[in-house]
Amino acid sequence: MKKTHLIIVSALAIAAFSTGCTKTYDTAIDALKQGEATLARIMDFKQQMDFYKANPAIKDGETMTLDEAIWNIEALFNLTYAYPELSYGHTVTADTVLYLPVGSNNTVLLTDLTAFYEQMYAVVRDLYQAIELDNKQFLILDVEAGERNGSLQAIGMHTVQGSLRGEQPEPGTPQQWEPFEEGSPWYYGEDLGRLDGTFYGEMDAADTLSRMLNANLVQKAPGGFTYIYTNVIMKELYNWDHVEYSHNSYPGCGPYCEFYKVNPSATDYLLDTDQMNFHYFGERYLATDYLRTHGNPLVPSTHYLVNVAISDNKTTSKIWHHTQATYGHREGVSKNEIIKGNL
Repeated sequence: MKKTHLIIVSALAIAAFSTGCTKTYDTAIDALKQGEATLARIMDFKQQMDFYKANPAIKDGETMTLDEAIWNIEALFNLTYAYPELSYGHTVTADTVLYLPVGSNNTVLLTDLTAFYEQMYAVVRDLYQAIELDNKQFLILDVEAGERNGSLQAIGMHTVQGSLRGEQPEPGTPQQWEPFEEGSPWYYGEDLGRLDGTFYGEMDAADTLSRMLNANLVQKAPGGFTYIYTNVIMKELYNWDHVEYSHNSYPGCGPYCEFYKVNPSATDYLLDTDQMNFHYFGERYLATDYLRTHGNPLVPSTHYLVNVAISDNKTTSKIWHHTQATYGHREGVSKNEIIKGNL
């Protein structure tokens, strides 16, 4: 059965990746084989979880390292419930912490890990269901080790979910200078749409910037294939800091990558075309450069951008945008090999 499985993947690879160049073809085949190996590893872990779930009385002492445990539960959850390849309008993040028993040698009993995964699923599902979004879908989960308290290891879970919006937007022309073409200004946030009344209650400047960045920066898998992401890392600026930024084509639209106004006037709530373009390039710099190389953990060069989520924020004295960028180790597999579920 396994041989047939690999033959199907190779045949699909010929159709999707063959370019007439042997070196390119061989690279594509190698990448697909790596994806198949990763998928097999995740499914082997799922079989282990299914076994211990079906046989709760078994106490055989089987273990894996804490690092392996975190990689496995994150990979299995995202493989089953995450849809990063879809197009989203508004996105919402939600975080929580659970505690996993860990032995003195930094290993985890598979019986404990099975119970923890069930608990993790229930908690993430409850978080997801509590968030009110139209046409909602789960986007990605980042699982990270926190502090250790005796034998209990804190496990942080960072979730992203969003409203599906159909196809990604087409960037304006020329793309490298004007991703946004002339049009009515966008309200900074609060789903207030544009000044002309369009998109009210649906989208705003933050959502629109997110969609355009994801359309241009997140690579889509070739036809018949999908990407699986492992070792997911979510990054954001600490303490609501703001990174200084300028762009020669849009002077006077700064001074920060992200939109930020103190004691805003009525007009400050609106971002015109130049401001949208300025913050597009500022946010692009954050996602592709600054967030990758600042703050812990650093994002490995082998990781690809999974999603950019820009949120709008407001206090009595200021309004601003905040950015979260998610990265992951990316590998391609045939869509026929993936069975997805919903929370």
